Amino acid sequence: MALSPFKSPQGTTARSGNERRRILYVEDDDVIWEVAEFALRKDYEITRARNARETFDLLSRNKYDLILMDIQLAGSDLDGIAITRLLKGRYDGTTPQYAVGVSSHGAPIIFVTAYTSLYKKDDLERAGGDERISKPVDFTRLSLAMTRLLVRDL
Repeated sequence: MALSPFKSPQGTTARSGNERRRILYVEDDDVIWEVAEFALRKDYEITRARNARETFDLLSRNKYDLILMDIQLAGSDLDGIAITRLLKGRYDGTTPQYAVGVSSHGAPIIFVTAYTSLYKKDDLERAGGDERISKPVDFTRLSLAMTRLLVRDL
């Protein structure tokens, strides 16, 4: 069986050709989640978090290769920018107890937002994001960005 050049989520060993990369998508909207899950499930193992608490709970128990991050999260005590800042060690506020000691394990973060005019790419990069994709999502563009980020650290 051929080995792919990708690192494992732990960053130590190559994956076999039939193992899919693990993606965490932080998204509160059910329809957007369903469309993304349908578009990406063939190539990726994709998991959803609806808010900050779910995000940190999943990250405390699992390692992901990449995180897709919505910015405006209805019903969440933190938005996607604050979550990203916490994960990248750039948060200025008091860390919520549920997030203490939780890491993204170096997973790149792509912000996915319908409000690209409100959130400049440079500002999102300073928050810790690696890329910004606008909604509605062009899945070809998203796939290219994901592929680029997944192979850049090889």
